[in-house]
Amino acid sequence: MERVEEYLETIYDIQTKEKRSAKTGDIAKHLNIKPPSVTEMLTKLKEMGYVDYQPYKGAILTREGEKIAKKIKRFHDLSLSFFKSLGIEDEVAEHLACELEHHLNDEIASRLCELVSDFCTACEECSARTRSLINAEDGEYVVIASPSSLSPIVKPGVVLKVIDGRTFIDELEIDISKTISRFIVLKKLS
Repeated sequence: MERVEEYLETIYDIQTKEKRSAKTGDIAKHLNIKPPSVTEMLTKLKEMGYVDYQPYKGAILTREGEKIAKKIKRFHDLSLSFFKSLGIEDEVAEHLACELEHHLNDEIASRLCELVSDFCTACEECSARTRSLINAEDGEYVVIASPSSLSPIVKPGVVLKVIDGRTFIDELEIDISKTISRFIVLKKLS
């Protein structure tokens, strides 16, 4: 399925960026493979109902093909945001995201979304109701995720308050570095 997803994602990119059908040569160049291999796969994708393909005219995604391509793009963008948040250089982060996107499912993507919702652009409208401690406004929050080095003080399930940029647990002020506070994921309580 991974190879199918790569093709659908490539066709989607060509359709959205260049506003036209994806030609065999375009796909071959993008995926760094020979045109006859592309033609063979486009025929299979057509049989699977993912593309409308006509030789010499190119391929466009069907609704089902577009649905899968958008999902893979979202998984890629979530993965890329995650790796970049860890400070991994762009080229390596891109490579890792390309690998991971094919192994995510909706549940894992949802959890990953919670971790990167502050700085991710994977979704047109983010539905995550989480934020990192570094970006938390004044209020009361429950910890969703935190680095294990902070347990048992700041761990999932603990309720904390943010007041004027300072963090409190049970009225006790907790000093957390800005670097670490980026990785503490919170959910606002009412």
